[in-house]
Amino acid sequence: MRFPALQSRNFVIFTAGNFSAMNALWINRVVIGWLGWELTGLASWVGFLSFLLFAPTFISSPLFGVILDRVDLRRAAIVSQTVVIAAVTALLVFYVTGLLTIWLLGLVALVIGVTSSADRTVRFVLVPLVVDKAALANAVAIHGISFNTARLIGPAVGGLLIAAIGTGVTILLNVLMILPFLAVLFVIRLSDREKPKAERQPFFREMLDGARYAAGHPVIRQAMLLSALYSITIRGILEILPAVADGEFHRGASGLGQMLAASGAGALVAAVLIALRRPGASERGITPAAYISIAAGIVGAVALGATDNWLVAMATVFVLGFSATANGIDLQTSVQLALSDSYRSRVMSLWIVLVIGGAAMNAIALGFLADLFGMPGTLIGAGIACAILCGIGIFGLRRRAAASP
Repeated sequence: MRFPALQSRNFVIFTAGNFSAMNALWINRVVIGWLGWELTGLASWVGFLSFLLFAPTFISSPLFGVILDRVDLRRAAIVSQTVVIAAVTALLVFYVTGLLTIWLLGLVALVIGVTSSADRTVRFVLVPLVVDKAALANAVAIHGISFNTARLIGPAVGGLLIAAIGTGVTILLNVLMILPFLAVLFVIRLSDREKPKAERQPFFREMLDGARYAAGHPVIRQAMLLSALYSITIRGILEILPAVADGEFHRGASGLGQMLAASGAGALVAAVLIALRRPGASERGITPAAYISIAAGIVGAVALGATDNWLVAMATVFVLGFSATANGIDLQTSVQLALSDSYRSRVMSLWIVLVIGGAAMNAIALGFLADLFGMPGTLIGAGIACAILCGIGIFGLRRRAAASP
C-alpha cells in the first residue's frame, strides 16, 4: 500500500482530529492579524502580533521539550487544547461585546503563543505512539504534510471566511474546529515510549544534552540550519500578508482571502507532490527538493516585492506557499527519521524554535522594515538575504562534510 500508516484506524482518527485543530489555530492566526490591521492600520502591529503568537517558542519550547520527555503526553495534550479553547473563546467574547483593544488582542495572542509552543511539540511526539513502528516513516511524512498543509490552507480559509461571514462567526468556528481533537485525545490508543538508556539528569543538563545531540548529528544539524535560515528570511512574509494585500494592493479582507487562498493552493500542490514522490518517506538525509524549495522561496519573495500587478502577486504568493510547505515537510521528515524516542521531544522542540520562532522574528522585522522603508524593498531585501545566508550555510556544510574523515 502506498500509505501504510493509513491502514491504522488509530492513526487515521488522530490525524483527522489533529488536522481540524491545526487548521483552526491557523485560521485564528489570520483572524488576529486582520484584527490588528483593522485596529491600527500598521504593518508593524501585524508583525508584532505574529511575534506574540510564535516568539514564546524561543523561550518555552525547549523547556517544554524536556518536560514532555518526563510527563504523560495524553494529559499534556488535553491541558494544552483546553487552554487554547479558553483563549479563543475569550477573543470571541471581547470581539462581540466591543471590548477588544489592541492590548487585549496582544494578550490573547501571547497566551495562545505560549500554549502552542508546548502543543506543537506534543503533536510531533505523539505520532510515533499512535502507529506501528513498521509504518512510522510513512506516518511521519503524513504528519509533516498535514502540519505544513494546515499552516498554509488554514489562513487561506480564514481570509475567505472573514470576507464571507464576518470575523465573529469565524472565531466561533475556530472553537468548534478544535473540539474534535480534544475528544480524540481521550479515545486514541498510545503505545509505551522507549525508556531512556540512562538515568534522568538535572533538567537543564537534559535540555543541553538534547541540543548537543542535534548539533552532533550531521543530518539533523543540516536540516535545522537550513530550516532556520529559511525561516528568518522568507517564511515570515506569509505572516504579514494582511499588510501586503490591503496596504500595498488595497484589496481589503476579500483580497487577503484571495492571497491566502493562493498560498494555500501552493501548499496543497507541494503536499501532493511530496506524497507521490516519497510515499514511504524512505529517503534519509537532506533531499535535493529541500534546496529547490529554498530557491523557489527566494524567487517568490523578490518577485512579490518587484510587482504592482495583482495577478502576478497572487502567482508569487502561490510560489511562496509551495516553497514553505515543501521546505517544511522535507526538512522536518529528515529530522524525525533521524531521531530516537529518547531525544524526540527535546530535538523536535528545538526544530520548532528554529522554524516557528524564526518565522516570528522574521515577521516582526519585516513589519517594522516595511513601515520604515516600504513593503517592496523589504520583500526584495528578504529574498536577497535568504540567497546570501543560505549560500553561505550550504557552502559551510559541504566544506565541513568534505573535511570529515
